[in-house]
Amino acid sequence: MATAAFAASAQTRKPFPPGVVGVLNIDAGTDYVFLDRPTTIGGACKGWKTISIQRPGSASSDMTNLMCWKESKGLLLTATEAKVSPDVAPMDLIR
Repeated sequence: MATAAFAASAQTRKPFPPGVVGVLNIDAGTDYVFLDRPTTIGGACKGWKTISIQRPGSASSDMTNLMCWKESKGLLLTATEAKVSPDVAPMDLIR
């Protein structure tokens, strides 16, 4: 996940639908939706959870096989199949 994503201002929190842990607004056209379900990506994502990359307000998962996430000691970690991102943030960023 790009460092700029972590610099994004926190959006107003609202109740999330079942299965959604949180949302990070990246820009006017992109949300990262952190789902509470195992990812199907292998590699560095093995055993992690799914991130859906979608348009804000969209109910459908536009792209789900690109990134994954997990919580470790209160921190949000992200990865792709190839590698774990060096960027970390507090879990409060998405909750």
